[in-house]
Amino acid sequence: MNETRDNPAISRRLLEMLENERNRIARELHDEIGQALTAVKIDLEMAATIDELPKLRAHLAESLSIVDRALQQVRNLSLDLRPSILDDLGLVAAIQWYLARIRVRSGLAVHFRQETVRPRFDRDIETTCFRLVQEATTNVVRHAEATEAVIELTETDKWLWLEIRDNGKGFDVETVLQQAARGESFGILGMKERVDIVQGRIRFDARSGEGTTIRVQIPIGPVEEVTLR
Repeated sequence: MNETRDNPAISRRLLEMLENERNRIARELHDEIGQALTAVKIDLEMAATIDELPKLRAHLAESLSIVDRALQQVRNLSLDLRPSILDDLGLVAAIQWYLARIRVRSGLAVHFRQETVRPRFDRDIETTCFRLVQEATTNVVRHAEATEAVIELTETDKWLWLEIRDNGKGFDVETVLQQAARGESFGILGMKERVDIVQGRIRFDARSGEGTTIRVQIPIGPVEEVTLR
């Protein structure tokens, strides 16, 4: 028996620790490494103004280019760990921002449709949904061989519905679940545990060669028995 899966309190604590660690790393990357690289960049810019050393200037110009790329990599890593837009502007804005990055990085045609009323949801719910979108779209890009994906976020009186589907090669759900039980694959298991923590439900519909659909249902009001569509 997997104690973590069977005990939501333990799962919640583990994920809280993970999110706290991501926040810490994001702050350190931005405040420490980012500031250090900025200082180096300023020093190199000053050295590059020495007119009597044209060769040195050319060399320093290349160094500045390398530092610029390193700074951008640090910013990207910090954003991937915990995008500030999720805390500042909420789930919808964070998904829109993230999918724009996916389009640029991968070329995947990914579409986002949302029908929500409230501007913000509970922090745990926003984090769960964002991480699900992040995990699912990463899998689509890396493994699905898909050309298109659609993410839909819908709010009703008592539920928040998240659906992620693609036109890729699909997979055998039972096989992947068995692999997860043996400790060979953690993607689906991680998604299920995240949804369990917010008392939600998740269903995977996939067949080899027919794409994949992930449906998530999370309570945001008084919970009544509802069949997962």
